[in-house]
Amino acid sequence: MQLADNSSLAIQAWQENTHGAQAWLTRHCERAPTPEGVRVGEGVVLWQHERQWLPVALWPAQAKGSALLTLADDVRRAGRGMVTQLDEQHIGLGYPVRDVSHDDAGCNDRSTSGDAQREAGGLLGAVALRVVLPADKPSSQGVLQPALMALMARLEDGVAVLERDALQRHHRRIQRAQHELAGHLELLAAVLAERQFVSAGMQLVTRLAVSLDAERVTLGWRRGTSTRVVQVSHSAQFNRKMNRIRATEAAMDEAIDQRASVILPRPDNQQQAALGHGSVVSRAHADLLSMTGGAAVLTLPCLDEALPRGAITIEREQAIDHDEIIALESLMALCTRTLEEKRLNDRALPVKLFAAGGDQLAKVVGPGHLGVKLALILLAGGVAFGTLATGTDSVAADATLESREQRIMAAPFRGYIEEILVRPGDRVEAGQPLALMDARDLALERLQWQSELAKFAGQEQEMRAMGDRAALNVIAAQRDQAEARLALVESRLARATLLAPFDGVLVSGDLTQRLGGSVEAGEELYRISPLEGLRVELEVPEARINDIAVGQRGELVLAAMTEARLPLQIERLTPQTRSAEGSSRFVVEASLDEAALGERIQVLRPGMQGVGRIEIGERRRLEIWTRELVDWLRLSAWRWWG
Repeated sequence: MQLADNSSLAIQAWQENTHGAQAWLTRHCERAPTPEGVRVGEGVVLWQHERQWLPVALWPAQAKGSALLTLADDVRRAGRGMVTQLDEQHIGLGYPVRDVSHDDAGCNDRSTSGDAQREAGGLLGAVALRVVLPADKPSSQGVLQPALMALMARLEDGVAVLERDALQRHHRRIQRAQHELAGHLELLAAVLAERQFVSAGMQLVTRLAVSLDAERVTLGWRRGTSTRVVQVSHSAQFNRKMNRIRATEAAMDEAIDQRASVILPRPDNQQQAALGHGSVVSRAHADLLSMTGGAAVLTLPCLDEALPRGAITIEREQAIDHDEIIALESLMALCTRTLEEKRLNDRALPVKLFAAGGDQLAKVVGPGHLGVKLALILLAGGVAFGTLATGTDSVAADATLESREQRIMAAPFRGYIEEILVRPGDRVEAGQPLALMDARDLALERLQWQSELAKFAGQEQEMRAMGDRAALNVIAAQRDQAEARLALVESRLARATLLAPFDGVLVSGDLTQRLGGSVEAGEELYRISPLEGLRVELEVPEARINDIAVGQRGELVLAAMTEARLPLQIERLTPQTRSAEGSSRFVVEASLDEAALGERIQVLRPGMQGVGRIEIGERRRLEIWTRELVDWLRLSAWRWWG
């Protein structure tokens, strides 16, 4: 539709420019003065049409003008006025016709060079005149120069008139196009304002009938391979079995099958070429015209993305001209998509679903849509692979290394820390000192009790010499009490140096900030873990705990050793749960295969974290991929429907 519109506008502009140029050239040459006996003998106008330069005007009619065409072509190439000697008795005058519709500075400045002018505003054409000199005054004499300058100035002024006329015609065409566009937009807005297809179609045919002064405007829409009338102007109801309705539908099918507008009576040959009507079949339209007895009938197919959606038939007593056909084709190009969308939107929901399924099926089995076909093939291949192939199902769980045994080193008595020998993370050996307690008070207390024992020994000898057995028994009891207190002090002194109970690593107990501080008896100072006998705590998601059993194997990857996979085996399922990220997780204990670890066991530390995978068994890959989705659907179904 747009191509036909542009072609028709170009032909119309070309015709207007041709007629205007011929009238101007005749007027200019016939009214030309004859100063000093110099007169205009011939004239030609060269005009641009579709990137070609063609002669559009010649004066007089019997003139040849071949030499003037060469001069006009040189003028339009140079983009400036030219004066040339054609022969002894003839002078050629030429001047370009600029396109002043481009309101640029370069177009109006006559002092600008020809190249700059062509770049700024462009040229519409060129005018060339043959000036006949008097026989008694050769051109070599300077007496003719003022006469030639006067003719050149008049030509320049005349070309300005020609440019003005071309500009006025251009503005008139723009105004007509704007007026038509405003009418189109107004009608389109009325169609868009309606919510349903039926009412939108009624708005279209009624407004067209009024604006075109048509007897009847009929809108038909495609159903399968035939067209059915849906709206008739000024008629709320109509009988589909009427011969006139059937004839109109046949005319619509005739236009849709040819993908071209059909008009009777046909326009002249030139307009047919512009509209593409050179070989259009119009038998059904002739039958409709003979049945109705009207003067003219026009059917325009409603095409949307090159697909026929319907057609509109216009019947009226006056002939339909070329401009009206172009305007109607442009209008229907705008309205067809709107009407089709409203028709699709008016369908019932089941019909929409069925149609959508059909459209998708057409993309799959029909031509084109390579991306959809490839996506479907990949989806089918993925489903087939997931259904037939099997893989190892596994459960991923956060893991933490823990030691099987930890020894707490507590303060042996209430006192002060005198010296710190190790820090957390240090390896220790059995019997290695860890820290020293301040034992000066214990040493003094030991001397006190030693002196007490010496005193009791002297009293015991004195009472034995006196034979006082009762006093001897009392002194013996006091001596035993002093010996017990001394043994207690000796024991505390022996424990004043904290010794490692076995080879291991210090897990906790940073006392560097408590040096010289007091500690209570039994207060935890260090926590020591052996290097051997590490276990793994796995936090298994609640949804997968039923898949875990004692004896299952798996692998562990630690954050500090991502390149190594450590083998593990499930040992115990505990009832302990932990909450993390809004979900509950069960703690499962596993052991590491120390024989398979080799030298790696030396770099393992309690507290290391990573991710463990527990192998469940062989299952279909589709079941593995969709397990979480299926579980969520089951819970949702139970929650809502029970």
